[in-house]
Amino acid sequence: MKKHISFPINIWDDYYEDGYVPEGEKQETYMYVETDEVTLEQKKNILEHILSYINNNLKLNGVKTSLIFYDSKIKYPTLVGSEYEWCLFERWEVRFENLTHKRLFKLLDELTSANLMVDNTPLNIYSES
Repeated sequence: MKKHISFPINIWDDYYEDGYVPEGEKQETYMYVETDEVTLEQKKNILEHILSYINNNLKLNGVKTSLIFYDSKIKYPTLVGSEYEWCLFERWEVRFENLTHKRLFKLLDELTSANLMVDNTPLNIYSES
């Protein structure tokens, strides 16, 4: 693996605000490795490491987590072969269901304080949309 200063990990924060979730909807967001300098397999390994830490060390109280492979071609098949095909992407994501923004900020603090590393490289975990 190429040596990096850190691996950038983004938890998307553009989802329903606390207290303003429409009836029948839920707060859902995701975490992903935000660089093209590592392979999909390396990204998966990084996210598995973070998810393992979360599941074994943190109390998320009602928040469901999962690791998924997201392929935008499946969600937007009409873009395949179109002038907008360049917009399509594939990536590994940790999905969070029922993660409030208040809990997201606490999660960020907990993950930052843990000083997580993969292959002796720090994880730079942040949240922005």
